[in-house]
Amino acid sequence: MEEARGRIAQARAARDEARAAFWPRLDAGLEYLRGDAPSAYLFKTIDARQLPENVDFNHPGRFENFESYLEARLNVYAGGRDRLRFSQAETRFEQARHAYQTEHNDLSAAVVDTYLAMLSARDRGDIARQSVAVLEREVDLAEVRLRGGSLLRSELLSLQVRLAEARADRVRAAAASQRLQAALAILLGRDAATAFEPRDEEPDFPLPEDYSQALRRALEQRPELAAAAGARELARLEERLARAEYLPRLDVQARLYHDDPDFAYNDDQLNWTFGARLSWNLFSGFTTRAREAHALGQTQESRAAQRRMRQAVEFEVRQAWLDLEEHRANLDLAEAALAHAEEAFTQVRVQFDGGAVEVTRYLDAELAWARARVNASAARRDHQRAQAELARAMGDWRPLSGAEATAGPATERFNHGQDP
Repeated sequence: MEEARGRIAQARAARDEARAAFWPRLDAGLEYLRGDAPSAYLFKTIDARQLPENVDFNHPGRFENFESYLEARLNVYAGGRDRLRFSQAETRFEQARHAYQTEHNDLSAAVVDTYLAMLSARDRGDIARQSVAVLEREVDLAEVRLRGGSLLRSELLSLQVRLAEARADRVRAAAASQRLQAALAILLGRDAATAFEPRDEEPDFPLPEDYSQALRRALEQRPELAAAAGARELARLEERLARAEYLPRLDVQARLYHDDPDFAYNDDQLNWTFGARLSWNLFSGFTTRAREAHALGQTQESRAAQRRMRQAVEFEVRQAWLDLEEHRANLDLAEAALAHAEEAFTQVRVQFDGGAVEVTRYLDAELAWARARVNASAARRDHQRAQAELARAMGDWRPLSGAEATAGPATERFNHGQDP
């Protein structure tokens, strides 16, 4: 993001530099001249109002002169070239802003995706801790039953193996959560060791009602499309600028100056000139024609690039919409499977505690319940990540205020529509 803000600053400076062409140029200077050139002697002494009588212009002798001046220049007409260059600079400035918005959109989506992955790892850790608590209780009960002779030692060992697996799952989930926290910290521009405490509220992603609405929002919001349109406008301006080379240029210039060998200026020595210059290049060795042909090629290329970018955005939105529908269906199935697995485990647990079923049946039911919880949690997070991806494809994560990269990191907040 810092690089994007740097490019915006450069484009802003280039725009201001192009605007300077509409203002006059004013220079002040001091010139010292010494020599024996007859022409220079004549002009400098006349400008100083100090031409001696009976001077021999072939051998005037040495002279010295100080000249102080103010000089103003202004372009009156340049065939529209200055205005076209200013329009190009403005368009490039907008291009830099669109590039920043694109990075903001992509980076924000990456942060949200990593954040949701971290929540998923936390969910797996919570599920593993619940499984460990349940299995520890069952192991304690099984040891009592073993001492009472109502349980085989092999069955107790099977419970202990499953408890070890649940503890290993808890360790893996904690490690995954730490790695994702480090990745999130790097995305936010912080130290990798920064710790984050996930919020309890669920992320909210306002979504369109149907695919056509999603596509319409993407075509209106995606900064890549605006950048492609800007590239086409730049090519069009370059084409007009090449044609403007066929037109003349008119400049005016005014000069106010004093001449005196001793710096003894007075009002009688004040000189001024004012003039205009019209220049017109009649033949440039076909350079202008070559530039025009080059600009036409750029226009054709930018038109094709704009069409290709629109197709890419349409494909991304379509893909994101289909993924969202798939994950929504998977979430419904996972939640239904979780309800069945939880009910089955509850019944088997009661039967196992009463000695009505073997430990293998209990382990199968407990494992199925744990997997159903993990699957349901993953399905819920995958559904949220699909929502976030659709928001990215629609350009919802761009800076809504159009800020010119003056804000802080673009990913401080995860709620939709909030510009940091």
